Amino acid sequence: MLSVEDRIYEIEQKYAHLIQDVLVLSMTDETFRLLLALLNGTTLRVSERWRGQTLIRYSYYWLDSDNRLKTGWDNLPHHSHISTHPHHKHSGQQSNVQPSQETNLDEVVAVILSEISADTNS
Repeated sequence: MLSVEDRIYEIEQKYAHLIQDVLVLSMTDETFRLLLALLNGTTLRVSERWRGQTLIRYSYYWLDSDNRLKTGWDNLPHHSHISTHPHHKHSGQQSNVQPSQETNLDEVVAVILSEISADTNS
């Protein structure tokens, strides 16, 4: 079983190429909240709750340099009309709820890297 401390260390190591700084906002035996300051000036707010090896609750909110929502992914079961329920994302604003195939941090980071790459190439 991976401890919360080990998971945070794993995130710091795995995404070191993307992260400028990591701030631990809260941490319990099963849950943690982080603020990742990314090298491009944006931030990613990460919240995960684990039960053993199973990720049971997540929230990943990517904010621009002015703290405006770019995209937020989570699995709170409050949008039952979404085809990927409970997984969904908020694009640009909280009220713009869309289906989401991204259900973990690796998939979210892949989207972020793709968008950062597209921004630098335009």
